[in-house]
Amino acid sequence: MKSIIRITGVFAFAALIGITSCKQEGSSADSGKQGSSDMIALNDGGVVLRIEDADLLQVDYNPQYNTAEWQFTVEEPGRYDVWLSSLTCDTSHLRYEDNVIITAGDSRLTKRPVGDQIVKDDKSVTEPWYRADSHMGSIFFSQPGEYQVQVISDRVEPHPSDVSRLSVEKHTLINSVILKPKVN
Repeated sequence: MKSIIRITGVFAFAALIGITSCKQEGSSADSGKQGSSDMIALNDGGVVLRIEDADLLQVDYNPQYNTAEWQFTVEEPGRYDVWLSSLTCDTSHLRYEDNVIITAGDSRLTKRPVGDQIVKDDKSVTEPWYRADSHMGSIFFSQPGEYQVQVISDRVEPHPSDVSRLSVEKHTLINSVILKPKVN
């Protein structure tokens, strides 16, 4: 009887290990797929890195260090224009109290977003919200490969893709980072 219990226990343990390893393999495959869908490709070869797809770090006691991170694959090396897309209730005053820091590879951009372009044809943004894109500068990628893109700001907060559920008390939130290849 003890040997039957022991054999059953060994089979149960082996089955548990097999199920657990299958779950881990599936989740790593899923995360690989997710990494490729984190970016929305643009017609000009650029990409949109959405806040909803970022790895977020929230620092409750010091929100100016809130961070969003993405992995960005550079297929064509060169200079990229960097735009910060914000959701806001007031396009004339975005209410960024501090500079936003954007890093990619070895480059670092530090600037207070001002809303250089108001985007009126974005169907995902509904009143009382507006989309204001701010040109933050440009970054040079010297070779193809995978780079980490990071944004640090107190306006990095998770928010639903349905902006009608956002509280207007937030006033301004970072929506995405847009990287566009710069034609020289």
